[in-house]
Amino acid sequence: MGSFLLILIIAVAIFVGIASKKYYDKPYIVNFGIAMMMALLVIQTFQLTPIGGLGYTAIIFCSIAFVFQVVMGIRNLKTAS
Repeated sequence: MGSFLLILIIAVAIFVGIASKKYYDKPYIVNFGIAMMMALLVIQTFQLTPIGGLGYTAIIFCSIAFVFQVVMGIRNLKTAS
């Protein structure tokens, strides 16, 4: 599960990089891709056995970024329609 999750994080990061160039006129695709990456990073951080202060900080910031990107994606999706 751990290796699959890491590969999935890398794949989503590559998708976000390509989508930021290819889908410049559709920013909601990039927003939802970044939101997915933040969610995967939170899941990966929870898998750490002893979660220290830096781990909790990463969870908090990635969770905030996830919510922010989802809200921005929804706003961009509504304006694009």
